[in-house]
Amino acid sequence: MVQSSVLGFPRMGRLRDLKKANEAYWGGKLSRDDLLAEGKRLRQEHWKIQKDAGVDIIPSNDFAFYDHVLDHIQMFNV
Repeated sequence: MVQSSVLGFPRMGRLRDLKKANEAYWGGKLSRDDLLAEGKRLRQEHWKIQKDAGVDIIPSNDFAFYDHVLDHIQMFNV
């Protein structure tokens, strides 16, 4: 049986929600907690979209608030 998965699901949100939240945070208009909450909301929304579309294997730990390469550099202490 063939299973489906999605690599590289867009993380910005339908209305570029993450970009707007990051810019509001950088501008001092959004708290750190609110930024983290928006990230959590987007991850959950994206997982649900994939589940509802019938994706069998939904990736996790692929989210970055700004730069996924920078996140990996920090994670691997490069």
